[in-house]
Amino acid sequence: MSTTSGPAGPIHWTDTDTDTDTDTGSGPVVVLLHGLGGDAGVWDPEIAAWSDGLRLLAIDLRGSGGTPSSADGFTIADLADDVRAVLDDAGVDSAHVVGFSLGGLVAQEFALRHAARLKRLVLVSTYARMHRQAELFLDAVLAVYEQDRSATHMFDLIAPWLFSPSFVSDPSNAPYFELPDDAADDQSMEDWRALYRAQRAFDARDRLASIHAPTLVVAGELDALVPAGDAKALATGIPLARLHLIVGSGHLVNAEEPEQYRETVLGFLTAEG
Repeated sequence: MSTTSGPAGPIHWTDTDTDTDTDTGSGPVVVLLHGLGGDAGVWDPEIAAWSDGLRLLAIDLRGSGGTPSSADGFTIADLADDVRAVLDDAGVDSAHVVGFSLGGLVAQEFALRHAARLKRLVLVSTYARMHRQAELFLDAVLAVYEQDRSATHMFDLIAPWLFSPSFVSDPSNAPYFELPDDAADDQSMEDWRALYRAQRAFDARDRLASIHAPTLVVAGELDALVPAGDAKALATGIPLARLHLIVGSGHLVNAEEPEQYRETVLGFLTAEG
């Protein structure tokens, strides 16, 4: 675990480049940016799958994991500058960046603000501007969360919409809809709200053409929060982007189709040229 002194305070991140005797964890650098409600730990399965030959930096965004929030709020641009600060501290000139959902917004902003520091870009289950239907849903979730301050209640409202109908209907997937007891206090309502407000205000639609890094957009065909049309618009708007649609999957493609998702992203990150 590492801590960087960022523009607004400490930033917590993990680094797989800890064993100098082997190739595991070293090589091209990949920054991993989590979604709303997550932290760097959500990348553990990918770190296990991708760390052979790659150096992986998983960052806790403000108000997540070990990184405190900002008293006066923040924007997605602020989070992108936090990523730059981590790269500076890690001694990394440029890196690939993989962003999931909220992390995908930070990744886009990083590509726009710090283009010289970016090699390849992977945008997973994300968009250039939040869809109005998702905005209305999450606004309602926030209103409930502010009133009763129950992380478990908030999770119960959101969880069914993160997956495809078939995944939700399968009894064997019931554990995905139960918030672990030790997770309820991981993030305060205020921290979740600050991240959501930054996410809600983000709009890169008019700036996508300025992203010139090779880009892979990964989307679930049945994503209820990020409609496939929004992912297609993202891929169309970035000049060097291509879309990989995961058929039958919802928002959490990493949970519903983990092998296809990990193989697709790893293939893009390690491709020559």
